[in-house]
Amino acid sequence: MHILTEWRSWQMDTGQALKAFRTAKHIKMTDIADNVVSQSLLSRVERGETDISLNRFNHLLQQLQVTPTEYFAAVNSAAPAADPEDCYLGYFPQFLLDTETVQNKTRLTARLTVAQSLAAQTKAEYTSHPSQWRLITWRAAELFVNRITAHLDPTQVVPVDSTPAQSYLLNLEHWSLMDVILFSYFADQFTPTIKLRLLQALLHHIPNIGLVQSWASLLTDIVFGLFQQFMVAHQLGQAQTTLTIMNDLERRFNQTDDAILLLFMRGWLAYIQDKTDQANGQQQMDDAISILSILKYPQAAKKYRQLANRITGIDSTPIVGDITFNR
Repeated sequence: MHILTEWRSWQMDTGQALKAFRTAKHIKMTDIADNVVSQSLLSRVERGETDISLNRFNHLLQQLQVTPTEYFAAVNSAAPAADPEDCYLGYFPQFLLDTETVQNKTRLTARLTVAQSLAAQTKAEYTSHPSQWRLITWRAAELFVNRITAHLDPTQVVPVDSTPAQSYLLNLEHWSLMDVILFSYFADQFTPTIKLRLLQALLHHIPNIGLVQSWASLLTDIVFGLFQQFMVAHQLGQAQTTLTIMNDLERRFNQTDDAILLLFMRGWLAYIQDKTDQANGQQQMDDAISILSILKYPQAAKKYRQLANRITGIDSTPIVGDITFNR
């Protein structure tokens, strides 16, 4: 009887956790039910009335864009060996545009063909089975096409409606890694007010310490990317707020990289704000770069030296907010 009670409890925990993730993202059962997990089976699983096979459970996590690490942390259980996280992030790992590709027109043209194919595929999936997430994925694919096109022929870039992604993020009751990635991907499409509102909402949902490492570098990318966007637009009030948020993250994660980046950000803001003493701001940026060199991070030191040269006008190349998939 004791074994049966424990088994029943496991069923309830599994169902409740899956339902919690689904409802927090405002995902309807009909949006994720398919030929692998029917709506009736999903309903019974969520009520704790039936078991679910490992394959179907894994499929559900992929449909919900929830990684196994996040799921098992939510139910206070150790995560078993699982597929790479990319398997649980939909099409987004395919929307990466790296620096090497951007600098090579042949590779960029080939990437555009892939992007256009992804846009057509995601459109077809949304058309055949409309849902909020499929619409967001389609819009993301269109944005991917735009980001490549902007490097090849900016005159061919067309507007992409980011409203579905914005509405989804604003209504979240719980953030998963996929949602953080979604925010980073669409951030440059949002207004300054929406960017800060979403960033502050996100910071209230940073998961327990067991998951922090999978979020830390991504959060740093987002905050610094937004800071760059605000600085380029001369929105110094929003930049100051973002700097304060970065300071909070540095205290929370206690990572050396964040402390160095914070020093660079302070220097940049000081350089722009205080025209009578720009040397002070420039010195802080130089100090951050020197620390990176001393710690033997040559690539990072090179990256921030290039950025500092753009800030001070030595290099006239425009500065672009660099967040994760928009490199």
